[in-house]
Amino acid sequence: MYVQPPHCQQFIRRAIRWAVLSVILSILCAGSAPPVLAMQGLLGSLCITDESGQRIYGQYLSVFLTSQEIPVPQVSGLEEMETHRRLDRINQMHLDFYKQFAQHRNQPGYLIAHTESSDTGNFAFLDVPVGNYYVVVMFPAMIGGYKVAWQQPVSVIAGRMGYVSLDIKNLAIPADRRDFYH
Repeated sequence: MYVQPPHCQQFIRRAIRWAVLSVILSILCAGSAPPVLAMQGLLGSLCITDESGQRIYGQYLSVFLTSQEIPVPQVSGLEEMETHRRLDRINQMHLDFYKQFAQHRNQPGYLIAHTESSDTGNFAFLDVPVGNYYVVVMFPAMIGGYKVAWQQPVSVIAGRMGYVSLDIKNLAIPADRRDFYH
């Protein structure tokens, strides 16, 4: 009959103890820890370029993530209007867009998240459910004296971070800056 050396017996006992302890701990901890998932959400930036070509960042602006698009006011013939009349129409468009948002804001499921942009115009929505959304910035948002408004469609994909750049090219409503036209 073969007798194992004492150090082999100790090794086997320790291995069995660790295996039993591991099984007990996994049973005790089952369900208590959240599942490990990859982070998903949306990163973005806000900036415009002024008449001299200088980039101006959207600092400390409220940025909303919504589940639905809201109507954006439209006025035909803005470019042909006299300056003050044009500015009044653009100002009214910004105000009407804000009113539309305010009407939808308290509807269940409309407002997904809210954040504020940093001093460099960056913002983030983290741990957002997968889906299609709109990034909304509106009155009273101003960048460098320009009144700005955006409603940009975005998609959040499982386990991925998306990116959206809000700039002069994708404004929902033309920018309004009264002293620019004087």
